Amino acid sequence: MLDLMGNGSAKQADATPAPRTPRLYWRALVECDSLDDAVRLIAAEYDFGLHPYFQWMRAEQTAVADFRASQVPFRFAVEAFSQSLAAVLARIPRLESRIALADNVADEHGRGNQLASHKRTFVQYLRALGASQEQLHADCPVFVSAFNHSLLNFCLAQPHPPGAALLGIIEYLYIAISADIGDTVHARGWAAPGSQRHYDVHKELDVGHAEDLLALARPSWRDPDARAQVAHALLLGAHWFWQLYKDMVPGCPSGSD
Repeated sequence: MLDLMGNGSAKQADATPAPRTPRLYWRALVECDSLDDAVRLIAAEYDFGLHPYFQWMRAEQTAVADFRASQVPFRFAVEAFSQSLAAVLARIPRLESRIALADNVADEHGRGNQLASHKRTFVQYLRALGASQEQLHADCPVFVSAFNHSLLNFCLAQPHPPGAALLGIIEYLYIAISADIGDTVHARGWAAPGSQRHYDVHKELDVGHAEDLLALARPSWRDPDARAQVAHALLLGAHWFWQLYKDMVPGCPSGSD
């Protein structure tokens, strides 16, 4: 089992290093002895602590109004993620193998309580940041729609091990991201204490969710052909997630370094 609590943090030291552009190829991944080693290699290369968005978030001159505006579009990614999870779930043939992922999907939907759904807890977080009704009713930006469709289309078209790897690496990377955002919001006083719990929950909850997804992909790592598919999926998940946050940087043109 991968040590998910030891995946590092998106937080960095006081000195701000230069933003990076990850450069990692699938052939480097397939040389890893295990999927867990491949995940660790991706997490080291796709270090979100060096991502332009999180360096901007931590900068002293960043104001809560600008940070809030950058976070609002992410609510559409939160709402849509469960659709991709359900797509992977539908591709798993054995009921016994579906149980953990079905539980993840249930968590996303608040286990029948809409107020506890991840969509609602994220909206609660945005309100705690001071989001207006106008902001909360804004349309989904095309870059978030592109991310959502990329995940869903991949999971619908591919067998369940690559789909689980794609989403598993996103859940894995989100653990440190959640901790970083939650700590920054608290440290900067951008939300009243106790007024939001979305990121506090996800830095713990996604440990189990990531492990459940990666467990579905692990058996395929022993087959050379399947390993290549899973390696591609891991890289695509990290790349698409990196690009999503890159598009969230205010004034950063899509696709620029």
